[in-house]
Amino acid sequence: MGGPSMPAGDRPQDQYPGPLAYLGIGMLNAVCLLGGGALGWLLDRELATMPLFLLLGLVGGLALGVLATRSELRRYR
Repeated sequence: MGGPSMPAGDRPQDQYPGPLAYLGIGMLNAVCLLGGGALGWLLDRELATMPLFLLLGLVGGLALGVLATRSELRRYR
């Protein structure tokens, strides 16, 4: 009497990311932040502008990590 049953993939509990998805998001953020910092450090070393590009790389990596996290979490809406 309760109406049609939902297929397994459409249940609300199946729409949330599991622990491995969160681990992947954390690794994605770490790679973005470290990659931006490393590229900035390399530029600073070559151009002798030591903290300018390092800081810009870290900020860029952080922004890229936020955008990537947002994109990943949209899959679970």
